[in-house]
Amino acid sequence: MKADRLMRLEVLTVPPDLPLEAAHKLMLRRGVRHLPVVSGHRLAGILSDRDILLASGRLKNGTFVYPSLSVGEVMAVSPLSAEPGTPISDIAKTMVASKIDCVPIVMGHNDLVGLVTSTDLLLIVTQMEEEAQPALTFQIRRAGDLETQA
Repeated sequence: MKADRLMRLEVLTVPPDLPLEAAHKLMLRRGVRHLPVVSGHRLAGILSDRDILLASGRLKNGTFVYPSLSVGEVMAVSPLSAEPGTPISDIAKTMVASKIDCVPIVMGHNDLVGLVTSTDLLLIVTQMEEEAQPALTFQIRRAGDLETQA
């Protein structure tokens, strides 16, 4: 299977000049852990929840203290990426070896066209396992039914 069959096509992106606090609140609201950073349609970097945690402080009550930084100042520049025709097994190997949880899918001059996350890979493995296993069927019988069949 290739990346274009698995990648997410609807990807939430942010510009490099967005304040870090706004990006983090957007991530929390949308339930995502990675935001591709784009200028136009071109991938400029990727912002992960880990990047935000490393750049921010936390008070004892658990609230964040955000520095006055933009996404572009905190993001990973030149993230590892793949093309739509890349086998997902190669993407998975890259993610494990590099200890990353998402790979942007790009075409042409680094134009963002999708995203593959570790969650996507886990879901496809789960789906493949379920399809490969024959369904077990159970038949429940009462003790009295078993005696009449003997």
